[in-house]
Order: sequence, then C-alpha cells, then structure tokens
Amino acid sequence: MMSTNRREFLAMTAGLGMSAVLGGFSLPLRAATPLEELMIYGPPAAPSLVLAHLAERGELQGMVKEVGFQVYRNPDQLRTGFVSGRWKVAGTPSYVAANMYNRGIPVRLLNIMTWGLLYLMSRNEQVQKIEDLRGQTVAMFFKNDMPDLVFQALVSHAGMTIGKDIKLQYVTTPLEGVQLLLSGRVDHAVLPEPAATASLLKGLKSTQKIHRTLNLQDAWGVMTGGDKRIPQAGMMIAADLVERQPGIVAALNNAFAQSADWVNNNPSSAGRLGEAYMKVKAPVIEKSVPQSNIQPVTGIKAKPALEKFFSQLAEINPGIIGGKLPAAEFYLG
Repeated sequence: MMSTNRREFLAMTAGLGMSAVLGGFSLPLRAATPLEELMIYGPPAAPSLVLAHLAERGELQGMVKEVGFQVYRNPDQLRTGFVSGRWKVAGTPSYVAANMYNRGIPVRLLNIMTWGLLYLMSRNEQVQKIEDLRGQTVAMFFKNDMPDLVFQALVSHAGMTIGKDIKLQYVTTPLEGVQLLLSGRVDHAVLPEPAATASLLKGLKSTQKIHRTLNLQDAWGVMTGGDKRIPQAGMMIAADLVERQPGIVAALNNAFAQSADWVNNNPSSAGRLGEAYMKVKAPVIEKSVPQSNIQPVTGIKAKPALEKFFSQLAEINPGIIGGKLPAAEFYLG
C-alpha cells in the first residue's frame, strides 16, 4: 500500500513531470532474488533527504521490491536497531559505524553522505575565527560526541582551553541550542544543518539578528592542512545483508548518488519532501541544502579521509572509535 507521504510526494511532483523530478536514473546491478522489502533509517538532518527521495521513488530496481524510510531520534536508537539485527541500512555519524564495528557488531560502511554540516552561529557578526571566542560561552549539543570533539580540537589548535578560555554550555538537542541563542542566554552556538539555517530564519522573525560566523569544515581544513571538509556522516549496512545480497552495495550507492543529485539540484522540492518526514519547515530545509555538503563517496574511496579524521578524534577520546582504526573490510565500495 502506498504511504501517505508517498502519495503527497507523487502529487507534488506530478505538475513538474516525474521524469524531470527523478532524472534519468540508470538501473543498479540486478540480483537473482530481489528482497521483498528494505527499510532505510536516517536522522532528522539534511542527508536524510536523499534517503527519503530514494524511498519515494519506490522500487530499487531489480534488488528490492519495496523501499521504505523512517526517521530515528538519536544514536542510541540507531545502535539498538543494529545490535538487535532488526535494522539493515541506516544513516549514521561516521565514528558511530567505526565504533560499532570495532566492538564486534557486524556492520560495514557503505559511503560518506555528507562532508560536514557544522557551523558556529552567533549574535555577534564580528566573530570570524575561534580566537574571537576567548572569554565567551558557546552552546554545544551532544557532550563528548563528534561535534563537541571537533570543536575542542579547533579550540586547542588555537592555543586555548575549554573551561578556561571558552565555556561550553551543553544542550540535549540542536533545537535547544537554537532557543538559547535566540533568547540571548548565549551569544554563540555550534549547530548542524538544518538547525543552523533555522536559527537564521527564526532570528529574522524575532528581530534577533543571527550570523553564520564560522564554517567548522573550513576551520578543520586549515587546522589539518587538508581538504576543508569533514567526513561526518554516511550509510551503514548490516554485514549479513551484504553477504546475502552482495549486489546491494553497488545498487544502493548508485541510488544514493542519483538521489543526492536530485536533492542538490531541487532544494525547493527537497524542502517540501523533507517537511513531511522531519517535521522541519520546507523553507528551512530548502535553504539548508546548499550548506549541507551532500556528496556521496563510497566507503573505500573515503577511507583515507576517514582514517585521518578518526585518528584526530581519537587523540582527544580514543573510545569514540572503539580504540583503534577499523580494518579494511569495514569500508565498502
């Protein structure tokens, strides 16, 4: 049975012409026995637009007869789904996949979907570099998680210390960080997309001028002397599904690439699609797409960047990736 979301999407795109909306998708590799159904899970963030679009296309030609998509709430729900064996494919922070693999959970990394969507949002447009935050308080979500560790590394590289030179006020969710920023209880907040864009638009409505003052991807590239991007999140797949359907790796990666192209080239339609799934207003999602760095790269091709990123995070907290770099088999292509 067609879902309500899918009916809404098909109705929305009918006026545009379905071929124009979906593009000229090539057929993925075929399997002898297609799966009856595959549910894909993703966080309430911009890369999940790709997953929603893939699901709304319907059949993953020749591999899966019915594709579904659901948004999950937090990394704990993600971990539970894979440990139980119920989940087979999901969007994940890259370090979570590495951690689970190193702890013996049979998962692999399909790809990196986004190359960073973290920004410092501020009430003070004069803040242009980490050093400008000396003596200030910054709202930070997910204590001791990847965004926190990335920011800590940038602060340390700038010759400052968290707690001494910069105070972090931890919040449970990015939305809470937005609320602190708009209320004036903090002047700065590290936020992901689409929360970063939401703070800008909400600020305009409330006459509280918010500025996108620092791109953490750029700052990370300057610190490391490498590309100005962070292999932040990608797609994780259960090892047993790869073993049973080895063609699913190429099929999914091809489908993700095609849907990512659609999202990047149709931000307005992607915004309307995302609103139905993520409960974020379409204009916010639309304006967040260009800031979300959605560019699928297979796990194997992303391996050098990931190993460098994992090593840098592990210098602050080795436990975040399970104490070591994942073995070669972790990366799929």
